[in-house]
Amino acid sequence: MIQTTLNPPFSLSSQADISVVKRDGTHTPLNIKKIRDVVAWACGNLEVNPVALESGLTTRLRHGVTTREIQDNLINCALEMCSPEEPDWRYVAGRLHIWSLWKDTLVARHYQYSNYAKTVSSQIAAKAYDPRILAYSPEELAEAGTWINPDYDLDYDYAGAVILTKRYLLPNELPQEALLTCSLLIASVEEPQNRMVWARRIYEAIASRKISLATPILANLRVPGGSLASCFITAMEDNLESIFHEITNTARISKGGGGVGMNVSRIRATGSRVMGKENASGGVLPWVKLLNDTAIAVNQGKLFCPIAA
Repeated sequence: MIQTTLNPPFSLSSQADISVVKRDGTHTPLNIKKIRDVVAWACGNLEVNPVALESGLTTRLRHGVTTREIQDNLINCALEMCSPEEPDWRYVAGRLHIWSLWKDTLVARHYQYSNYAKTVSSQIAAKAYDPRILAYSPEELAEAGTWINPDYDLDYDYAGAVILTKRYLLPNELPQEALLTCSLLIASVEEPQNRMVWARRIYEAIASRKISLATPILANLRVPGGSLASCFITAMEDNLESIFHEITNTARISKGGGGVGMNVSRIRATGSRVMGKENASGGVLPWVKLLNDTAIAVNQGKLFCPIAA
C-alpha cells in the first residue's frame, strides 16, 4: 500500500502509482500541485501559513483515496489549528467548505455560476423557485447573472458556511444565486423600468453584508408561496372561537416560514369563573402549551413567543 504526504521528502515517481477518485466517480492520477493550489487559494490574503496546512494533512494519499477525503481532512486540519492567536484558520476552513460546495454543484448540474438564467429555469421546473421570479424576462435574468461575484462566498468562516449551505440553500443552488434571487423578488414590486436598478443595489448590499436578511426571508422568500415578512404578532381574545382561530393562524404562519408572537394577556387568570363556575379556569398555560405544540407540529424552524402584555 503506497502512502505519501505533502511533507518533503516526497517521491515524485510514486505519484504515478496513486489514483484518486473524483466526485463524479472517475479516477485520475494524483496531482500534488492541485492540492497545493487549493491550499494556497484558501489561505490567500489571510494571516495563516499554507505550509502548516499542507504539513497537517493526515489523509493517507493511497491508491483510491477520494478528493472529498482529502478536502475534508484539510478542513479538519484548519479547524484544529484555529486559536485566539490565529483566528483566520476558521476562514480557511470556510473557504474549503465552499470549494466542496462549488465542486458538488459542478458535478450535479455541470456548471457553477456561469448561467443564472438556466439556474432559474431549472429551479422553476423543479418547483423549488416561486414563479414570481418569471416577472423578469430571460434577458433580465441573464443580465442579473452578470452581477454575481463568487468572491463574496469567501467571506464566510466555517460555521457561517456550514449554516448557509445546510439550512438555507436549496438543492443544486449556490450562495450568490440564493441572494440574487431574493434580491430580484424583493425588487419585483418596483416599476418595471426601475426594478433592475433596485435589484442590483439590494443584491450588492446583501452580498457585501450591508443588509442582513431575516431567516424566514432568506429561507423561504424564493420558494413557492414564500413570504416577505418574517415576524408576526397576533392576540387571543378570552373565548374559544378566538383562541382556536389564532391557533389556526399560528399554524398557517409557521407553514409559510414566519415567526409568531402571541399576546395571551387577555385570557382570564387561573381560578377565574367559567360559565358561572368558580375556579374553573386553568389560566394561560394550557393554551400556551397548545400553541407551542402547534408550532412544533408545523415546524419551519421558527420560534413561538407568548407575549403577556
